[in-house]
Amino acid sequence: MSGRRAIYLTSRREVREGLRSRALIISTGIQVAIVVAIVIVAGITGGDETNEYDIGYVGSDAKAVVDEARSAASAFDAEVSPREYADPAAARAAVDGEDIDAAIAGRELIARTDPSDTLTSLLQSSSREVRGSEALRSRGLSEREIDAALEPPPLALVEVGEGSGGSRIAFIGSLLLYVAILSFGIAVATAVVVEKSTRVVEVILAAIRPVQLLTGKVLGIGLLGLCQVTLIAVAGIATALITGSVDLPDSTAGAAVLVVVYFLLGYLMYAAAFAVSGAIVSRQEDVQSASAPLTILLIAGYLVAISTIDSPDSTIAEISTFFPPLAPMVVPGRAAQGALPAWELAVSIVLMLAATVLLLWLAARIYDRVVLRMGAPLKLRQVLRLAR
Repeated sequence: MSGRRAIYLTSRREVREGLRSRALIISTGIQVAIVVAIVIVAGITGGDETNEYDIGYVGSDAKAVVDEARSAASAFDAEVSPREYADPAAARAAVDGEDIDAAIAGRELIARTDPSDTLTSLLQSSSREVRGSEALRSRGLSEREIDAALEPPPLALVEVGEGSGGSRIAFIGSLLLYVAILSFGIAVATAVVVEKSTRVVEVILAAIRPVQLLTGKVLGIGLLGLCQVTLIAVAGIATALITGSVDLPDSTAGAAVLVVVYFLLGYLMYAAAFAVSGAIVSRQEDVQSASAPLTILLIAGYLVAISTIDSPDSTIAEISTFFPPLAPMVVPGRAAQGALPAWELAVSIVLMLAATVLLLWLAARIYDRVVLRMGAPLKLRQVLRLAR
């Protein structure tokens, strides 16, 4: 049997077994639901909240101020509902009884202790607008001249950076990559030790070489992982677009592509190491302890990615970009926030490719020598000696 044929058959077997796995289907559904929920909740909690205020007034002058506040409320993310009162005492009683939020009577703004800054600013601004108009009108200015004096052209808004949408994409991308690489890496280790403990691997290796078995297993499980990551990413982006819950920055498409690219690179690198961790033990119970160093590296990468969301240009973020074990979780997040120069991305990908090729080569050598070995788990020094 040719090498390509052996790898293809092994990969196909892994894909078929994965598609029949209820655990994989359920976990994919749960992760899709979590990402969709995160996008929706982020939009709800991070969106602009509209404050509703009930404002009382006494007399025509106060009514003019409240009407002006009602017109200007949208600029303060607020809505104003006016209520008329016969005298200041009635308005004061309504405020004290919490029937209304505030009231204007003559030159007084009646409010409870520690009123909202937004409400105070809105009413004070409206009062200045009305008083200013009256003063200018009394001096004989026309309405056009009054408008020109009181409403000069606003400053031009120039937005810099990607805003909060980029940080949310960074968080979701880092979480997705961490979970995907860890779960499918452990799946590789578990598949290796199951075949080894049940002696199935001895039958398989009678027909194909160990390196072909390793390659096929890594590629097959990786294909399942790629499909899962793509499905989750599409679900998250589609939810954001449909609901409008998150303002997607211009860098979203590029970040989504990088999530897929770095999943492939990160998965291949870690999967090779996880395969070795599965090969050096003989029981499923030992997989967790054997793969603990790899899990710690992934957790470290995730923690670094989360800690640098608010500072994507920090020194630790830049260093992590060039450190292959951490880069898969850090780079897509920096890209989502527009904080990743093209040269850093290029160098990071080259380093990831080099590290992946090196680890795959080392893993193939070690796997070839320990996959049939039974007994106590090998120590790190013994494993490194086998790689020589």
